[in-house]
Amino acid sequence: MKCLILAAGYATRLGELTKNFPKSLLKIGESTILGRMLDDIDGIAEIDEHIIITNHKFAHIFEDWRNERLSVPSGFPARKPITIVDDGTETNDTRLGAVCDLLFAMDKLSLNDDLLVVAADNLLFFSFQEFVDFAKQKGTSCIMRAIAI
Repeated sequence: MKCLILAAGYATRLGELTKNFPKSLLKIGESTILGRMLDDIDGIAEIDEHIIITNHKFAHIFEDWRNERLSVPSGFPARKPITIVDDGTETNDTRLGAVCDLLFAMDKLSLNDDLLVVAADNLLFFSFQEFVDFAKQKGTSCIMRAIAI
């Protein structure tokens, strides 16, 4: 199973904070929004790779982040491989959108595997393991929707 992470947005509503930096890589304590999520997903045995679909403007930032993340010293929990896919867009006006980015990555990498598709910029306080277990138990596609409280 692959974890496909949608991270191709431009976070325009955050203004200068994300003008030249992806929202999902903003620091939260000692980690990032995306790093916290991947720490959880790395614990799911069925996941064998993370695929991050991003835009051309931020692709190099994600590549640097990936290289830093995967160069952890021995003794730390194993981390899954990360593939960065550049969708080629450079502005909010030319962005593909979530569904087209998903299809772009699936086509570019010829993906023919089960997918856990997640948005990269959500700060979550639960584990995806139960959701993956639920989908396996049902034997079908499943969609999870978070409810704001």
